[in-house]
Amino acid sequence: MKKVFASIAFSSLCAFAQNDDVTSYDDAFFDEPAAVTDAAGTATTNESVKNATSNSSRATEKSTDVTVLEGLSVEDESEMETAPIDTKIKAESVKVLDTKELQGSSATIADVTNRSSGVKVRQSGGLGGESKINIRGMEGKNVKVLVDGVPVDNGNGNLSINDIPIDKIDRIEVYKSYVPERFATDGMGGVVNVITKGLAKSSVNGSYSIGSFNTHKASLDAKYVWVTDSTKNRSVEIGASAYYNYSDNDYEFTTPYMDTVVTRDYGRYYSYNVSPFVGLSNFYFDKINFGASFGASDKEVQSTAHRVEHASADAFGYGFSVAFEKTNLFVKGLSFNISVSYNYGIENVVDTSHVYFYGWDKSDFKENENALGEISLGSPSLFEYKNYSLFVPWNVGYEFSQNHNLTWSGLYRYDSQKSKDKLSVKEKKLNNAVFPGRVYSLITGLSVENNFWEKRIQNVVGIKGYFYNIVADDDGENRIQQLTNDEYSQNNFGFSENLRVKIIDPLAVKAGYQHSLRFPTREEIFGDGLYVACSPNLKPEYSDNFTAGAELDLDKIPLLLKLHLEFNWFYLLMDDRIYWNSYVAVPRPYYNSVGTKTSGFEIDLRLDINEYIALSLNMTKQEAKSREADYAYGIAKDLIVPNIPTFYMNFGAEFHIGDLFFRDDFFKLYWFANYTDEYYYTWKVSKKQDRSIPSSFSQDLGVEYSILANKLSWSFEVHNLTDERVYDKYGESKPGRSFATKMKFSI
Repeated sequence: MKKVFASIAFSSLCAFAQNDDVTSYDDAFFDEPAAVTDAAGTATTNESVKNATSNSSRATEKSTDVTVLEGLSVEDESEMETAPIDTKIKAESVKVLDTKELQGSSATIADVTNRSSGVKVRQSGGLGGESKINIRGMEGKNVKVLVDGVPVDNGNGNLSINDIPIDKIDRIEVYKSYVPERFATDGMGGVVNVITKGLAKSSVNGSYSIGSFNTHKASLDAKYVWVTDSTKNRSVEIGASAYYNYSDNDYEFTTPYMDTVVTRDYGRYYSYNVSPFVGLSNFYFDKINFGASFGASDKEVQSTAHRVEHASADAFGYGFSVAFEKTNLFVKGLSFNISVSYNYGIENVVDTSHVYFYGWDKSDFKENENALGEISLGSPSLFEYKNYSLFVPWNVGYEFSQNHNLTWSGLYRYDSQKSKDKLSVKEKKLNNAVFPGRVYSLITGLSVENNFWEKRIQNVVGIKGYFYNIVADDDGENRIQQLTNDEYSQNNFGFSENLRVKIIDPLAVKAGYQHSLRFPTREEIFGDGLYVACSPNLKPEYSDNFTAGAELDLDKIPLLLKLHLEFNWFYLLMDDRIYWNSYVAVPRPYYNSVGTKTSGFEIDLRLDINEYIALSLNMTKQEAKSREADYAYGIAKDLIVPNIPTFYMNFGAEFHIGDLFFRDDFFKLYWFANYTDEYYYTWKVSKKQDRSIPSSFSQDLGVEYSILANKLSWSFEVHNLTDERVYDKYGESKPGRSFATKMKFSI
C-alpha cells in the first residue's frame, strides 16, 4: 500500500508568526506588519489539509529529481520505499532531499532544506517558531509549502514545519523558481513538497529525543494489515500516527537593539497530534483511504524588543478525509485519484496584560487598570478565530506509451474564517479582529511529458489556470477603518517549458522557463481593520523565470568512487511586487511597487571518496535589484533588495562503516557547516550604511549507531558547535550551542 500516512494531519502545524515588533526597518520589504494577530496566524484552517492528500495528489506524480542528497545509513527493511527516485532524467528545476539517512537524527525539515543550494530558511525563535523559506531570492507568500502535493501554508508565508517529525518524512522535493502544473497552487519562487512515508507491513515505529532548552520530541507510528483475499490481493489496514513536541525555548539571544545578552524566560511551546486511519486495497479501487486527525498547540509569545510575561497563543483542530485511487480506469494507462477533506480549527490570541515592560529590566514598566497588551503597547488582544476548510484535489494521468504521458491536476479549495475580538465587548469599544470572510479558489494544470531517443531528450510543457474569489464580511463591528470593497475576483493563467538533453552518458544540459503569478491574500486586499488598510485594486504579482544548467556524473574514476557536479544559472524578472508600506502611520496599505530582477548561479558537488567517506559542497551566489524607481517610497533603480542573502555555502563530510561490531550494525560520524555572507536588511543605498546582517559560519557534528539492520538506533548531535552568533534576520539571533540525543526503534 502506498503511504496512507499522507492522511496524517499535523494539526499543531500552526504558523505562529513571531512578533518581533522592533523597528519599522526590520525586514521592511518582505516581512509582514507586526500586527498582534500574527501571534497565532491563520494556520489551523490549512494545517489539516494533509487529510486531503492520502496519496491522491501524488498517484500520478513522477519522482522528479536532479540530484538526490544521498546518505549512506542503513535503511529500515520494514519501511516501504515511497517511490523510486529518478536521479538522472528529469528536466524540471528540482532538488530532492532524501531524508532516510537522517531519520535517526534530531534534524528538522528546516535543517535539511537549508542545506540545499539556492535555499535559505530564515527561522525565528526556537521550536514552534516560524520558518520563512527563501528560494533564489523569493520568499514568504511566493514559496509554497505542500505535504504530498497539497498546500498547507496559511497564506502569509510563515509555517512551523519543524513540528513534523523527520521520521515521518520520506523525502523533500525543492522546486526552485518553478511551480509544476501538477501542483494546483499559485506562487513564483518555488515549492517545498514534503513527501510522507508509510509502513510496509504490520509494524510499530517510534522515536524519542531530548535536547537543550528542555526540548522533548516523541513520535509513534503503528499499522496492522489483514489479508482478506490473497487471490485478489485484498487487504484492510488500520493504524495511527502520533507525535508530541515540547520546549522551554529558554536560550540566550541578543539583538542589535540592546547591548547585552538576555535569556528567553517566556517562550514555552508544545504541540501534539493523533491521526488514525483505515485503508482498503483492491476493493474495486486500488486504494480507499479514510483518515482523521486531532491536534493542538500552545505557545508563549515572545518579543525581541522587550520583556513579555503573559502573551500567548493556542490552537486546536481536527479533520476528516476520504480518498480514492484507481489505475487502468476504463482503459489501460488511465489513472485517477481524488480526495475530499474537511477541517476545522479554533485559535486564540491572548495579550491582555495590565503591565507593559519597556525593556528587559523589570523596573522599567507601565501599569494600568485597563489591559495594555505586551506585544504592542495600547493594543491589547483577546482574539478568537474559527476556521473551516474544504479541499478537493484530483489527478488524472494517461500514459500514451512508456515515453509519453499527460497529467491533469486540480484543487478546489474553500476557506472560511470567523473572527471575534472578545475585548470589544469588555474593556474597549473598537473591534481589532481581522474581517471575517471566505476564499474560493480553483486551480487546474495540464502538463505533457515526452521522452525521445531512449530518454536522452526529455521535454515537459504545461499550462495552468487560476480562479480566485475572496470575500470579506462587514460584520457591523466598530473598527478604526471599514471596508471599501467586500469582494475580489481574479482569473489568469501561467505556462512553462522545460527541456533536458543528455549529450553523452555522464553529461546532460537543461533549460527551463515559466510564467507564473501569485494572487493577493485576503488581508492584503481588505486589510485587518486596524494596521493594514484596504487595497481593493491590488494586482497579482507576476514573474518570468529563466533557468539553465548542466550536470556531470562520473564513477570509477581514479582515486574516487563517484563524482556528481552540477551548475545552475537563473534569471527572474518580477513585476507588480506587492509591498507593505511600513513607513507611514497606520493604517498602512499594501500596494504594487517596483518590480525586481534576480540573477545568480548555484554549484553542487558531491564526492564519494570510497565506500566509507563522502564529501559534499554547494554554493549560491545571487543578487536581486529593483528594476525601476519608486521615489515616493525612496526606492531608486538598481537598488539591492533587502533581506536576501547574496552568498552562502554548505559543507558536509561523513564517515560510515557497517558490520563494525556485529552483523547488520552501522556507525556514522557526520559534520555539516554553513557559511552565510553579510547582507543588508534595508535597501542598500550606500556602502557606508551599517544596517546589515553579519556573516556567520556555523557547524553541526553528530554520531549515529544502529543495530539489527537499523531497527534500533541511537544518535547524539551538537548544533552550532563553536557557539557562533548567527542571525537569520536583523532582529534576533538564533540559539547558540545546543545538544540533542535520540533513540529510534522499529518492531
